[in-house]
Amino acid sequence: MLLLGSDLHCISADLPSLACALVEAEQRLPGRAGAAVLDLSGEQWLAPPASAYSAVPYAMQLWQQLEPRLEAWLQLLQLQQLEPLLVPPLPGVDMLLRCLALAEALCEQRPLTVLLPAPGEALALLELARTGPALVESLLEPLLAWWDQTRQSLSSLELMLRLKLPSSQSLRLDASWRLRLEQMAALLAPEEAWQLSLALECPDSEARLLRQRLSAISLRGFMPSRVGLHGAAAAELAAAPPSWWPAELAATALVNPPDPEVFKAFLAQAPCADRPHLDADAFVLRLPMPGVDKAELDVQQIGAQIVLISHGLRRLVPLPEPLQAKQCSGARLEQGWLELRFS
Repeated sequence: MLLLGSDLHCISADLPSLACALVEAEQRLPGRAGAAVLDLSGEQWLAPPASAYSAVPYAMQLWQQLEPRLEAWLQLLQLQQLEPLLVPPLPGVDMLLRCLALAEALCEQRPLTVLLPAPGEALALLELARTGPALVESLLEPLLAWWDQTRQSLSSLELMLRLKLPSSQSLRLDASWRLRLEQMAALLAPEEAWQLSLALECPDSEARLLRQRLSAISLRGFMPSRVGLHGAAAAELAAAPPSWWPAELAATALVNPPDPEVFKAFLAQAPCADRPHLDADAFVLRLPMPGVDKAELDVQQIGAQIVLISHGLRRLVPLPEPLQAKQCSGARLEQGWLELRFS
């Protein structure tokens, strides 16, 4: 069930009507009636009083905060008269803005229910939210350090040409934003108690497509708390899950149009407790990987990270400290669990 202490519950469905119905049903659960709701669908699926992310107003709000810090850079690039409303859409910016909106909401509101877009886009958003601080450290910081060194070496040229080369300090994350992103990444860690409820289509009794989608979820490093099924084979699969389906992950048939009582019962189920598990004495790391076909899985170790590759997707698994000096000596995938042995 959704416990009173659950800080974060994310909901995503293939159909907007199912996603909205799940949010409405959750609001009727004991202990969740007062939870704040953030609509990150990008299309404002929920009606007020839910708070909805809206791309242009949110981008303009951030620009007002950033413009004073970027003034020297804009002058250097002769962009003082830049009109942000005329900037062409840039790939990935909307996803980044949604990530920032989520970090802001998590800082200000707890408990929080988040309505995410359809699962593919939702998981990409959560993946970015989880890895954001690491990306800043690995990509932005080296670039800014290089600029500081370059600026120092050009100091004489700067004086000669009467240039004003800006410091990198204005491009560094504000301390408050860095803290927000770090807190969000920590909250979304695989071992944490946040919850993810998904409603996925199940069109065929062999569940080939469903298995492929759960495999992709695993390769992104996520484990659903509960999965609702809809479509032609939903009732059949929910009554008799296939052998690869995780034993602790309940499958529920969700009818469309939605039945409020069925949806409430679905959300009241205990969340799947499958989490990464380290047996430090035996040097064994176990990861839930439902849907992944062992014949398609490639396991490699590079330094203190395990790289998992399947169907063109990649997952990086940082090794816990007790395993960082050891080498992976074997891997076994059975009943939705990947067991990695080290020596």
